[in-house]
Amino acid sequence: MSDITKLKKQLEQRNNDLRNCEECFHNIISRSADGIVIVGHDEIVRFVNAAAEKIFCRSAEEMQGKPADFFLGSDTKQEIALCLPNNDTRVVETCVVETEWEGESARLASLRDITDRKRVEEQLREKTAQLEELNRTLAEKVREEVDKNREKDHLLILQSRQAAMGEMIGNIAHQWRQPLTAISLLIQDLGECYVYGDFSKEYLDTTISNALHVIQHMSQTIDDFRNFFKREKEKQAFSVRQVVDRSLSFIESSLRFNTIAVEIDVDDDLLAFGYPNEFSQVLINIIGNAKEAFRERGTSEPLIRIQGCRDGKRTVVSITDNAGGIPEDVVDRIFEPYFTTRKLENGTGLGLYMSKNIIEKNMDGTLTASNVPGGACFRITI
Repeated sequence: MSDITKLKKQLEQRNNDLRNCEECFHNIISRSADGIVIVGHDEIVRFVNAAAEKIFCRSAEEMQGKPADFFLGSDTKQEIALCLPNNDTRVVETCVVETEWEGESARLASLRDITDRKRVEEQLREKTAQLEELNRTLAEKVREEVDKNREKDHLLILQSRQAAMGEMIGNIAHQWRQPLTAISLLIQDLGECYVYGDFSKEYLDTTISNALHVIQHMSQTIDDFRNFFKREKEKQAFSVRQVVDRSLSFIESSLRFNTIAVEIDVDDDLLAFGYPNEFSQVLINIIGNAKEAFRERGTSEPLIRIQGCRDGKRTVVSITDNAGGIPEDVVDRIFEPYFTTRKLENGTGLGLYMSKNIIEKNMDGTLTASNVPGGACFRITI
């Protein structure tokens, strides 16, 4: 075999290989899931695959051999909007590369329809915006509700303090009735001594001293009540026994008037941490409720027992009465605002609600109530 014949066979083989490659390439781009459009540099469409036909909603025969009526852009990846014959619009992601087609340089554009993805992204953006708006609105509503609750709590505190002040005014009246009577008797006695000739400098001095002592006691009572209503800014360690004794001194006359006995079992060195004035208010509220229960039920020998002890790192104070206990159908509601069981007088229903708030919110403790044999027990843990 001559060299020329060999060269012819080699050339024929290479041409066959080239045709096979071109055929393979043509099959690949024809069957590609992405749209493929080949456009010459004269802007004439050379090739359109089946996927591109679906994207453009036109057949290859309608497009091939005609000028491209769409913008391919540069060779960088980008998104373009295609206006379709049915006036619809599709968003297409394109990537353009230089190639050869049938021996001529051309541009090959791969097209991917991302209309659905963009629609989903837009819906996602809208939903995100709606969610952000909802969160913003919800946050505003939460702030409004918090402000309303704060305002409500402020009004409840104000009403509770006004009710407590009313109770205290009654207690002051009880506390002052006896000393005022004593001063009245001293003044009357002075007049009688003058009339009957028993008046002397020594007697005058003694009477003045006694009267001043009573007046000083009354003045101290005013100071005690004023300090009770003074708002404390910082928590402090305080003697439980001292606060118990001071609280009882505020209502001593009322307890004595109602023949209510009080037993105290609290060590002098028992300490608690919090606001002593607020703790005192809680004690007075609980004792005041027991007093009203005694009156309503006509308890023959009313008794209040106050006990204090340590429970680990906590201080526990329990106030127990023998007024018959809390009705089982309301025992779970006694700490609700405006709930009251008083019959003899109109109760505000705020005392126990505010007491629970003071102990649990202001002093990080707990206040619970339960029935015990013969009465009720309120347990404070701080």
